[in-house]
Amino acid sequence: MQTLKLDLEGDYMPVLERTVHILQRGGTAVMPTDTLYGLGCNALDATAVGRVFDIKHRSYVKALPILIRDLSWARELSYVTPEQEQLIANFWPGKVTFVLPRRPIVPAIACGGGQTVGLRAPDHPFLQALLRHLGYPVAGTSANTSGDEPDADAERIAASLATRAPQPDLVLDAGILPHSEPSTVVDLSGRQPRILRQGAVRADRILALL
Repeated sequence: MQTLKLDLEGDYMPVLERTVHILQRGGTAVMPTDTLYGLGCNALDATAVGRVFDIKHRSYVKALPILIRDLSWARELSYVTPEQEQLIANFWPGKVTFVLPRRPIVPAIACGGGQTVGLRAPDHPFLQALLRHLGYPVAGTSANTSGDEPDADAERIAASLATRAPQPDLVLDAGILPHSEPSTVVDLSGRQPRILRQGAVRADRILALL
């Protein structure tokens, strides 16, 4: 497991290129997001997704959220209606994950074997640059062992992961992230929208638009 310092205010292109190199080859990386630190991989690489489950010691029936660039990527990965797109556009980029029926291009393992996928376009310059250079969606689950609390401190995350196997290939240390709740999760896959998790964006804002 390699740790690299990430200066979000400076020239992070060398770190970005290293991260892309690792993810392109089926690797995994801990990286900062606009909520908490996430553990990511190429979300369309089923083997890499399996490694994320193993690193987190996460049940394979629990789907992983997927980070994408924008609505155009959502159309490629899910079945989304024009009306749903209008709703989503109010919250992306941002801290709302929308659950939609998945297209076959998304590996079933990433979706817990189900037929839906949770998608989010993060409001984070490094992640957006990473997605642009990588060209693939990134699995973006919180970077903690299942059952433990998510953390905003990369040093603590690295120390915790170092005591277990397997380990991620890379940890990007951007320091202690600003406090944020996890994303709010909204299920749009059924006949009626449902709030599955109250998070950083208040449910009443979403329900008002619905």
